[in-house]
Amino acid sequence: MLLHQLRKHFGKRASSLQHYSRRAQKVGSSMHVALSSTAALSSAQILPWRHDPSLPERILQHNDYSGAFNPTARDPPILRKLIAARELNISAWEVLPIPFYKHNWESDLATGFAIAFEFAVGELLGTLFRASVTNDDNVVTIDSSKGSSSIDPATTIDNNEYLKNMMDKKLLAQFNQSIINREDYQIKCTIRPFQAELQHIFAVPVPGLTREVVEQKQYLKAAIYRLHNAYDENGFDENYFDMVTEFAKEIGHTKRTVIAEASLKCKEFFQVKDKNTGQVVQGMEDDCEEEEVIHLVRFEVVTDETERGEREIGSWKLIDVDDLLEGNVFH
Repeated sequence: MLLHQLRKHFGKRASSLQHYSRRAQKVGSSMHVALSSTAALSSAQILPWRHDPSLPERILQHNDYSGAFNPTARDPPILRKLIAARELNISAWEVLPIPFYKHNWESDLATGFAIAFEFAVGELLGTLFRASVTNDDNVVTIDSSKGSSSIDPATTIDNNEYLKNMMDKKLLAQFNQSIINREDYQIKCTIRPFQAELQHIFAVPVPGLTREVVEQKQYLKAAIYRLHNAYDENGFDENYFDMVTEFAKEIGHTKRTVIAEASLKCKEFFQVKDKNTGQVVQGMEDDCEEEEVIHLVRFEVVTDETERGEREIGSWKLIDVDDLLEGNVFH
């Protein structure tokens, strides 16, 4: 499903998607990690990049950053997964837990996220640093010391439509605003995901509510707040459903937002140097080997009704990496 979207939306820059499809078969769905807390980002960092072998603490605490208003967060995880899976045209039989077994759709989705993450990071860092970007032998490499970039010199984060289709604008801004004099720095980064696991998946509880709708109609935030209060006071009572009905009249009810996140275990080298002095200002020294790290990636998609009763699945978009935006919650 997601690999099909990569072919459709990212094919112009992806020279060998069949190669990546074969790679998907190699990415395991089981992941065992050290139980340690997230390393805090330093104010001295040039880029807001997390290079850490452990999962963020909130994942270990089963916190999915599902928003202040999400009454379904109190439901069993399996119920929330069933609701989200239905939006992706996945049957209940493919969701019900089986001991010591991972359903293929979960592994495929996490693997697709790993591939999309590589494309997005390559395009992002290549654009920021005018760097050469290659995708060879299961690894994406971004290296601004290797001459010209394949990206048009006139391309920036602000006008890179290809990148905007892959990543949410708030996440792009986190990287774009972090570097003041980017011409003073060079980057070398290699990322090779080798295990991926779906951590959370849920549907935003209010039908019709999407990120685009909230951005266009800021006043809806007050209505969401009122829904939140109504639920806290009396749960799913008649008043609550009356409010949801009125809310649906404003925004429609056919669309639904699904949010999912996966942890990616990677082999990684990450380094930022001062061009003038050659000094490493962030990351690893030249003689260091790749290190094993974990990235947490969070994606979002909007589904809609079809005449046949199935759900039409839109394009997945990367909305947060390593909790830079604390989930980038809009609802």
